[in-house]
Amino acid sequence: MRRFSLTTLLLALAAVALPFQAPAQEKFPDRPITLVIPLGAGGSHDLHARGITGIISDILEQPMVVKLLPGGAGMRGTTFAAQAKPDGYTVLFTHNGLDQLVPQTQKVPFDSLKDFKTIARINYAEPIFMTHDGAPFKTLQGFIDHAKANPGKVNFGHSGVWGALHTPTAQLLKATGIRVNLIPHQGGGPSLQALLAKQDDIGGLFATQARPHVKAGKLIPLAVAGDTRLSKDADFKNVPTTAELGYPQVSFTMDRIFMAPAGVPEERLKVLRDAFEKLTENRSFKKFMSSIGEDVEFMRGEEYDKQRVKRYAEFGDLIKAMTEKK
Repeated sequence: MRRFSLTTLLLALAAVALPFQAPAQEKFPDRPITLVIPLGAGGSHDLHARGITGIISDILEQPMVVKLLPGGAGMRGTTFAAQAKPDGYTVLFTHNGLDQLVPQTQKVPFDSLKDFKTIARINYAEPIFMTHDGAPFKTLQGFIDHAKANPGKVNFGHSGVWGALHTPTAQLLKATGIRVNLIPHQGGGPSLQALLAKQDDIGGLFATQARPHVKAGKLIPLAVAGDTRLSKDADFKNVPTTAELGYPQVSFTMDRIFMAPAGVPEERLKVLRDAFEKLTENRSFKKFMSSIGEDVEFMRGEEYDKQRVKRYAEFGDLIKAMTEKK
Protein backbone atom coordinates (compact mmCIF):
# COMPACT_ATOMS: atom_id res chain seq x y z
CA MET A 1 0.00 0.00 0.00
CA ARG A 2 2.87 2.36 0.85
CA ARG A 3 4.53 1.68 -2.54
CA PHE A 4 1.27 2.47 -4.35
CA SER A 5 0.86 5.73 -2.44
CA LEU A 6 4.42 6.82 -3.22
CA THR A 7 3.97 6.06 -6.90
CA THR A 8 0.73 7.97 -6.98
CA LEU A 9 2.39 10.93 -5.28
CA LEU A 10 5.30 10.94 -7.74
CA LEU A 11 2.91 10.87 -10.72
CA ALA A 12 0.90 13.74 -9.29
CA LEU A 13 4.04 15.82 -8.77
CA ALA A 14 5.20 15.08 -12.31
CA ALA A 15 1.86 16.22 -13.70
CA VAL A 16 2.10 19.50 -11.78
CA ALA A 17 5.62 20.04 -13.07
CA LEU A 18 4.57 19.72 -16.73
CA PRO A 19 3.95 23.05 -18.49
CA PHE A 20 0.28 23.96 -18.96
CA GLN A 21 -0.97 23.38 -22.47
CA ALA A 22 -4.10 25.35 -23.50
CA PRO A 23 -6.50 23.55 -25.79
CA ALA A 24 -5.75 24.17 -29.45
CA GLN A 25 -7.79 27.07 -30.84
CA GLU A 26 -10.34 26.01 -33.41
CA LYS A 27 -9.42 27.14 -36.90
CA PHE A 28 -12.02 29.22 -38.70
CA PRO A 29 -13.05 28.59 -41.33
CA ASP A 30 -12.36 24.89 -41.67
CA ARG A 31 -14.98 24.16 -44.35
CA PRO A 32 -16.67 26.00 -47.26
CA ILE A 33 -18.68 29.18 -46.65
CA THR A 34 -22.03 29.72 -48.36
CA LEU A 35 -22.51 33.13 -49.96
CA VAL A 36 -26.23 33.85 -50.24
CA ILE A 37 -27.29 36.35 -52.91
CA PRO A 38 -31.01 37.22 -52.63
CA LEU A 39 -31.11 38.28 -56.28
CA GLY A 40 -31.19 36.56 -59.66
CA ALA A 41 -28.38 35.53 -61.99
CA GLY A 42 -26.84 38.11 -64.28
CA GLY A 43 -27.34 41.11 -62.01
CA SER A 44 -24.56 43.34 -60.69
CA HIS A 45 -24.27 41.35 -57.44
CA ASP A 46 -23.88 38.10 -59.35
CA LEU A 47 -21.22 39.67 -61.57
CA HIS A 48 -19.33 41.03 -58.57
CA ALA A 49 -19.50 37.66 -56.80
CA ARG A 50 -17.93 35.84 -59.75
CA GLY A 51 -14.71 37.77 -59.27
CA ILE A 52 -14.81 38.13 -55.50
CA THR A 53 -15.37 34.52 -54.45
CA GLY A 54 -12.23 33.10 -56.06
CA ILE A 55 -9.99 35.66 -54.39
CA ILE A 56 -11.64 35.68 -50.96
CA SER A 57 -11.50 31.87 -50.98
CA ASP A 58 -7.71 32.08 -51.27
CA ILE A 59 -7.56 34.57 -48.41
CA LEU A 60 -9.76 32.45 -46.13
CA GLU A 61 -8.19 29.20 -47.37
CA GLN A 62 -11.66 27.75 -47.84
CA PRO A 63 -14.09 27.91 -50.78
CA MET A 64 -16.88 30.49 -50.79
CA VAL A 65 -19.80 28.99 -52.71
CA VAL A 66 -22.53 31.18 -54.21
CA LYS A 67 -26.17 30.32 -53.53
CA LEU A 68 -28.66 32.42 -55.51
CA LEU A 69 -32.02 32.77 -53.73
CA PRO A 70 -34.13 35.41 -55.51
CA GLY A 71 -37.78 36.07 -54.76
CA GLY A 72 -40.01 38.08 -52.46
CA ALA A 73 -38.31 41.37 -53.35
CA GLY A 74 -35.05 39.92 -51.99
CA MET A 75 -36.62 38.69 -48.76
CA ARG A 76 -36.48 34.98 -49.59
CA GLY A 77 -32.68 34.89 -49.57
CA THR A 78 -32.43 37.41 -46.75
CA THR A 79 -34.71 35.28 -44.57
CA PHE A 80 -32.63 32.19 -45.35
CA ALA A 81 -29.49 33.97 -44.15
CA ALA A 82 -31.22 35.42 -41.08
CA GLN A 83 -32.35 31.96 -40.00
CA ALA A 84 -29.03 30.24 -40.75
CA LYS A 85 -26.88 28.95 -37.91
CA PRO A 86 -24.80 31.93 -36.70
CA ASP A 87 -21.46 30.19 -37.02
CA GLY A 88 -19.85 32.31 -39.74
CA TYR A 89 -20.43 29.78 -42.51
CA THR A 90 -23.35 31.70 -44.06
CA VAL A 91 -22.66 35.14 -45.50
CA LEU A 92 -25.24 37.39 -47.18
CA PHE A 93 -24.24 39.55 -50.17
CA THR A 94 -26.98 42.15 -50.37
CA HIS A 95 -27.54 45.90 -50.58
CA ASN A 96 -28.91 48.68 -48.40
CA GLY A 97 -32.33 48.64 -50.07
CA LEU A 98 -32.91 45.01 -49.12
CA ASP A 99 -31.38 45.51 -45.68
CA GLN A 100 -32.93 48.81 -44.64
CA LEU A 101 -35.87 49.60 -46.94
CA VAL A 102 -37.76 46.51 -48.12
CA PRO A 103 -38.22 44.99 -44.61
CA GLN A 104 -40.22 48.11 -43.72
CA THR A 105 -42.68 47.50 -46.56
CA GLN A 106 -43.68 43.90 -45.83
CA LYS A 107 -43.89 41.46 -42.95
CA VAL A 108 -40.62 39.56 -42.54
CA PRO A 109 -39.53 37.01 -39.90
CA PHE A 110 -36.46 38.98 -38.85
CA ASP A 111 -35.33 42.39 -37.64
CA SER A 112 -32.64 43.75 -39.97
CA LEU A 113 -30.95 45.94 -37.39
CA LYS A 114 -30.92 43.25 -34.70
CA ASP A 115 -30.42 40.07 -36.74
CA PHE A 116 -27.54 41.09 -39.01
CA LYS A 117 -24.08 42.58 -38.63
CA THR A 118 -22.15 44.03 -41.52
CA ILE A 119 -18.89 42.44 -42.61
CA ALA A 120 -17.98 45.04 -45.22
CA ARG A 121 -19.23 47.46 -47.81
CA ILE A 122 -17.37 46.86 -51.06
CA ASN A 123 -18.66 49.81 -53.09
CA TYR A 124 -21.77 51.70 -54.10
CA ALA A 125 -23.50 52.65 -57.35
CA GLU A 126 -26.39 54.63 -58.81
CA PRO A 127 -28.88 52.95 -61.16
CA ILE A 128 -29.30 54.24 -64.69
CA PHE A 129 -32.58 54.46 -66.58
CA MET A 130 -32.13 52.75 -69.94
CA THR A 131 -34.11 51.79 -73.01
CA HIS A 132 -33.46 49.48 -75.97
CA ASP A 133 -32.42 50.46 -79.46
CA GLY A 134 -35.92 49.99 -80.89
CA ALA A 135 -37.72 52.34 -78.50
CA PRO A 136 -39.46 55.44 -79.93
CA PHE A 137 -37.57 57.68 -77.47
CA LYS A 138 -33.86 58.26 -76.86
CA THR A 139 -33.92 60.66 -73.88
CA LEU A 140 -35.58 60.70 -70.48
CA GLN A 141 -37.82 63.59 -71.49
CA GLY A 142 -38.68 61.72 -74.66
CA PHE A 143 -39.78 58.77 -72.53
CA ILE A 144 -41.89 61.01 -70.28
CA ASP A 145 -43.60 62.60 -73.29
CA HIS A 146 -44.20 59.18 -74.86
CA ALA A 147 -45.66 57.80 -71.61
CA LYS A 148 -47.98 60.79 -71.24
CA ALA A 149 -49.21 60.27 -74.80
CA ASN A 150 -49.71 56.54 -74.16
CA PRO A 151 -50.92 56.20 -70.56
CA GLY A 152 -50.77 52.66 -69.23
CA LYS A 153 -49.21 51.27 -72.41
CA VAL A 154 -45.48 51.53 -71.65
CA ASN A 155 -43.76 48.62 -69.86
CA PHE A 156 -41.34 49.76 -67.16
CA GLY A 157 -39.24 46.88 -65.80
CA HIS A 158 -37.54 46.75 -62.42
CA SER A 159 -35.71 44.27 -60.17
CA GLY A 160 -38.39 43.84 -57.48
CA VAL A 161 -40.78 45.98 -55.47
CA TRP A 162 -38.94 48.62 -53.42
CA GLY A 163 -35.61 47.32 -54.71
CA ALA A 164 -32.68 49.41 -55.93
CA LEU A 165 -34.26 49.83 -59.36
CA HIS A 166 -37.90 50.09 -58.31
CA THR A 167 -37.40 52.90 -55.80
CA PRO A 168 -36.10 55.55 -58.26
CA THR A 169 -38.70 54.34 -60.75
CA ALA A 170 -41.48 55.04 -58.24
CA GLN A 171 -39.93 58.43 -57.51
CA LEU A 172 -39.91 59.27 -61.22
CA LEU A 173 -43.52 58.22 -61.70
CA LYS A 174 -44.63 60.33 -58.76
CA ALA A 175 -42.62 63.35 -59.94
CA THR A 176 -43.99 63.24 -63.48
CA GLY A 177 -47.50 61.88 -62.92
CA ILE A 178 -47.18 59.37 -65.75
CA ARG A 179 -48.90 55.97 -65.75
CA VAL A 180 -47.00 52.87 -66.91
CA ASN A 181 -47.13 49.10 -66.54
CA LEU A 182 -44.65 48.22 -63.81
CA ILE A 183 -43.07 44.84 -64.57
CA PRO A 184 -41.30 43.21 -61.59
CA HIS A 185 -38.40 40.81 -62.15
CA GLN A 186 -36.39 38.68 -59.72
CA GLY A 187 -33.26 40.81 -59.77
CA GLY A 188 -31.27 42.92 -62.18
CA GLY A 189 -30.32 39.99 -64.42
CA PRO A 190 -33.88 39.07 -65.46
CA SER A 191 -34.68 42.79 -65.75
CA LEU A 192 -31.77 43.20 -68.16
CA GLN A 193 -32.87 40.24 -70.28
CA ALA A 194 -36.43 41.59 -70.54
CA LEU A 195 -35.12 44.92 -71.78
CA LEU A 196 -32.78 43.28 -74.30
CA ALA A 197 -35.68 41.15 -75.54
CA LYS A 198 -37.73 44.37 -75.89
CA GLN A 199 -40.43 42.98 -73.63
CA ASP A 200 -39.89 46.08 -71.49
CA ASP A 201 -39.67 49.53 -73.01
CA ILE A 202 -37.55 51.02 -70.26
CA GLY A 203 -35.85 49.86 -67.08
CA GLY A 204 -33.24 50.62 -64.48
CA LEU A 205 -29.83 48.93 -64.66
CA PHE A 206 -26.35 49.30 -63.23
CA ALA A 207 -23.30 50.10 -65.32
CA THR A 208 -21.64 46.78 -64.48
CA GLN A 209 -24.27 44.63 -66.15
CA ALA A 210 -25.29 47.02 -68.93
CA ARG A 211 -21.83 48.01 -70.19
CA PRO A 212 -21.32 45.45 -73.00
CA HIS A 213 -24.83 46.03 -74.32
CA VAL A 214 -24.42 49.81 -74.29
CA LYS A 215 -21.14 49.44 -76.18
CA ALA A 216 -22.88 47.20 -78.70
CA GLY A 217 -25.60 49.80 -79.21
CA LYS A 218 -28.38 47.54 -77.97
CA LEU A 219 -29.14 49.64 -74.90
CA ILE A 220 -29.35 53.42 -74.60
CA PRO A 221 -28.71 55.11 -71.22
CA LEU A 222 -31.17 57.93 -70.49
CA ALA A 223 -30.27 59.26 -67.04
CA VAL A 224 -28.36 58.44 -63.85
CA ALA A 225 -30.71 58.37 -60.84
CA GLY A 226 -29.09 61.01 -58.68
CA ASP A 227 -27.18 64.27 -58.80
CA THR A 228 -23.69 63.14 -59.78
CA ARG A 229 -22.56 62.04 -63.23
CA LEU A 230 -20.38 58.95 -63.60
CA SER A 231 -17.53 61.21 -64.66
CA LYS A 232 -14.81 58.59 -64.15
CA ASP A 233 -16.58 56.04 -66.34
CA ALA A 234 -15.67 56.44 -70.00
CA ASP A 235 -18.79 54.60 -71.15
CA PHE A 236 -21.28 56.60 -69.06
CA LYS A 237 -19.60 59.94 -68.29
CA ASN A 238 -21.85 61.84 -70.71
CA VAL A 239 -25.12 60.45 -69.33
CA PRO A 240 -27.06 63.27 -67.61
CA THR A 241 -28.43 62.95 -64.08
CA THR A 242 -32.07 63.13 -63.10
CA ALA A 243 -31.21 66.18 -60.99
CA GLU A 244 -29.86 68.18 -63.91
CA LEU A 245 -32.87 67.13 -66.01
CA GLY A 246 -35.19 68.70 -63.47
CA TYR A 247 -36.00 65.77 -61.17
CA PRO A 248 -33.79 66.12 -58.06
CA GLN A 249 -36.22 63.99 -56.03
CA VAL A 250 -35.35 60.96 -58.19
CA SER A 251 -32.28 59.54 -56.49
CA PHE A 252 -30.97 56.25 -55.09
CA THR A 253 -27.52 54.96 -54.16
CA MET A 254 -27.05 51.23 -53.70
CA ASP A 255 -24.44 50.05 -51.19
CA ARG A 256 -23.14 46.55 -51.97
CA ILE A 257 -22.65 44.94 -48.56
CA PHE A 258 -21.65 41.60 -47.07
CA MET A 259 -23.44 40.64 -43.86
CA ALA A 260 -23.57 37.84 -41.31
CA PRO A 261 -26.21 36.67 -38.81
CA ALA A 262 -25.84 38.75 -35.64
CA GLY A 263 -25.07 35.75 -33.44
CA VAL A 264 -21.75 34.93 -35.14
CA PRO A 265 -18.98 34.87 -32.48
CA GLU A 266 -16.96 38.08 -32.49
CA GLU A 267 -13.67 36.32 -33.22
CA ARG A 268 -15.15 34.72 -36.35
CA LEU A 269 -16.75 37.97 -37.43
CA LYS A 270 -13.34 39.61 -37.12
CA VAL A 271 -11.80 36.93 -39.33
CA LEU A 272 -14.37 37.67 -42.02
CA ARG A 273 -13.99 41.44 -41.71
CA ASP A 274 -10.20 41.20 -41.88
CA ALA A 275 -10.43 38.90 -44.91
CA PHE A 276 -12.60 41.36 -46.84
CA GLU A 277 -10.26 44.20 -45.97
CA LYS A 278 -7.38 42.14 -47.37
CA LEU A 279 -9.52 41.47 -50.44
CA THR A 280 -9.76 45.17 -51.26
CA GLU A 281 -5.97 45.44 -51.09
CA ASN A 282 -5.48 42.45 -53.39
CA ARG A 283 -4.00 43.26 -56.81
CA SER A 284 -6.13 40.67 -58.62
CA PHE A 285 -9.28 42.05 -57.01
CA LYS A 286 -8.43 45.59 -58.06
CA LYS A 287 -7.78 44.38 -61.59
CA PHE A 288 -11.13 42.55 -61.65
CA MET A 289 -13.03 45.58 -60.40
CA SER A 290 -11.36 47.76 -63.00
CA SER A 291 -12.29 45.25 -65.72
CA ILE A 292 -16.01 45.61 -64.90
CA GLY A 293 -15.75 49.38 -64.54
CA GLU A 294 -16.30 49.51 -60.79
CA ASP A 295 -14.50 51.48 -58.10
CA VAL A 296 -13.62 50.03 -54.70
CA GLU A 297 -15.28 52.04 -51.93
CA PHE A 298 -14.46 49.84 -48.94
CA MET A 299 -15.87 50.37 -45.46
CA ARG A 300 -15.41 47.96 -42.57
CA GLY A 301 -18.54 46.48 -41.11
CA GLU A 302 -18.13 48.17 -37.74
CA GLU A 303 -18.24 51.58 -39.41
CA TYR A 304 -21.10 50.73 -41.73
CA ASP A 305 -23.22 49.42 -38.87
CA LYS A 306 -22.99 52.83 -37.20
CA GLN A 307 -24.88 54.30 -40.20
CA ARG A 308 -27.58 51.67 -40.55
CA VAL A 309 -29.95 52.92 -37.82
CA LYS A 310 -30.02 56.44 -39.30
CA ARG A 311 -30.44 55.18 -42.85
CA TYR A 312 -33.19 52.78 -41.78
CA ALA A 313 -35.10 55.76 -40.39
CA GLU A 314 -34.44 57.79 -43.55
CA PHE A 315 -35.84 55.00 -45.70
CA GLY A 316 -38.89 54.90 -43.43
CA ASP A 317 -39.45 58.59 -44.17
CA LEU A 318 -39.00 57.92 -47.89
CA ILE A 319 -41.63 55.18 -47.83
CA LYS A 320 -44.11 57.50 -46.14
CA ALA A 321 -43.42 60.26 -48.66
CA MET A 322 -43.75 57.89 -51.62
CA THR A 323 -46.97 56.26 -50.45
CA GLU A 324 -48.86 59.25 -49.11
CA LYS A 325 -51.82 60.36 -51.16
CA LYS A 326 -51.97 63.92 -52.42
